[in-house]
Amino acid sequence: MMKKIENLLKTSYARITTSEEPNEKKWVFSSVHNRAFNYNSSALFEYVKKYHPEIQAFYVMEDPVERKKLQECFGKESIIDTSTMEGIRKVLECKVWFTSTAPPLYGMGFRKKYCIINLWHGVPLKKIGMEQENLGWMTKLYYKYLFADNYEAVVTTSEELIPVMSRSFLVEQERVKVWGQPRNDKLFEKINVREQMQKIFQKEKLPEFDSLLLYAPTFRDDGETRLFPFEEFHGENRGRAVEQLQNFLEKNQCIMCIRMHLYEKEGYEWLKALDRPGSRIRFLNEDRIEDIMEVLAMFDLLITDYSSIYIDYLLLERPILFLPYDREAYLKTRGFNFDYDEVTPGPKPKSYAEFLNSIEGLLYNEMNYVENRKKIERKFNKIQKPCSEDICRMVKMMCIR
Repeated sequence: MMKKIENLLKTSYARITTSEEPNEKKWVFSSVHNRAFNYNSSALFEYVKKYHPEIQAFYVMEDPVERKKLQECFGKESIIDTSTMEGIRKVLECKVWFTSTAPPLYGMGFRKKYCIINLWHGVPLKKIGMEQENLGWMTKLYYKYLFADNYEAVVTTSEELIPVMSRSFLVEQERVKVWGQPRNDKLFEKINVREQMQKIFQKEKLPEFDSLLLYAPTFRDDGETRLFPFEEFHGENRGRAVEQLQNFLEKNQCIMCIRMHLYEKEGYEWLKALDRPGSRIRFLNEDRIEDIMEVLAMFDLLITDYSSIYIDYLLLERPILFLPYDREAYLKTRGFNFDYDEVTPGPKPKSYAEFLNSIEGLLYNEMNYVENRKKIERKFNKIQKPCSEDICRMVKMMCIR
C-alpha cells in the first residue's frame, strides 16, 4: 500500500509541474505492480516493437534485476522505472497506456488527456474486481476513481463476457471491447516441441516422449493447493502412489510438467525431489518459463481446476481434465461467474484410478468431449486468429485524432 501511495503522490506532483501534451506516437505498457513482464501487456509490447516502428513503445519495470534483463533485450531507453520521478514523467509523455492489471500510475482524471486500455489477463471464470465478495466501501471508491474512471476500454474475448467485465470493472458496457488477448497469438504459431523442451531444460537429457501433459492448478487465497488431491498421495502410501504415476508416464511415454501459481511457494517439497534430469515429472514454474503462454501450444493435454488457462487452451482443440477437489470451499470464498459444470468440458475424476484412466482415455480418444469443448470455445473465444494487429488498429482509431 505504501508503494501505491508513493506512486500517487509523485504522480500528482509530476502532473502539476508539467504542461506538455502527451505524444500520440508514444505508447507505454505495464503489468502486475509494475514489476512483471507478462500477460497481454508484454505480448502486445513485443508485437509493437517488432511491427510498428512508427510507435515508440516503452515497458514499465521497477524490479531492478528484471529491468536490466529487459534493457539488454529491448534497449535501455525502452524500459521505464516508475519508482523515480524521471520514469513517471516518461509515462506522462505517452498518450496510450496499456495494462494487464492496474494503470502504471495512480491518479484521477487521466482519461481527459490519456487513452488507457486494460487488456486484462484472462477470461473471468472466477469473480474478479468489484464482483468479489466482502469488498469495503473504501476499496470500491479507490477502484472506481483511480482505475475504472480512467479506462478508455477494457478488453475481453466474447460478447458473452461484456456484462461480466462491465460489472467487474465498474465501466459502461460500451467501454468493454471484444478484441481478444494478444498473448493468445502464440497459440497460432508453429512450435518445435522437442527443441523448446531442450531449451527450457538447458539441453539436459530428457526421456523419450510421445505426449506432454501440463498440470496447472489455481492459487488458493485460503490455504495450500493440494497437488494430486487423492488419498493415495497423503500419508505413508505417497511413495507408492508416486511410483505408480512414474510407471504410468513411462508406459504411455509422457512427460508431466507441473506449473504452480506465482504466489504458491510451499507445500509440495515432497514432489520437488522428482524434478531432476531423466525424470518424467518436471516443474515448469516462472524460474524456467515466465509466461506459460509462450509454450502452451506444445502440450497435448491440460490438467487444471479453476484456472482460466483452459479457456485459452480451448483454442488448440485438445483435451482437458479437471480436478475441482475443493469446489464447494473455493466457490464460497471466491465465487464463479458461470456454472462450473456447464463450462468445463472434460472429466472430473474423484479417485486416483479414475485420474489415470481419464488421462489415458483422453490421450487415445477413448473419451470424447470434442463437441462440448467446441461449444464452450464458441462461448468464450470469439477471436479465432492472432489479434495484436487488430488491437493496434482499433487503438489508433480510438485514441489518436
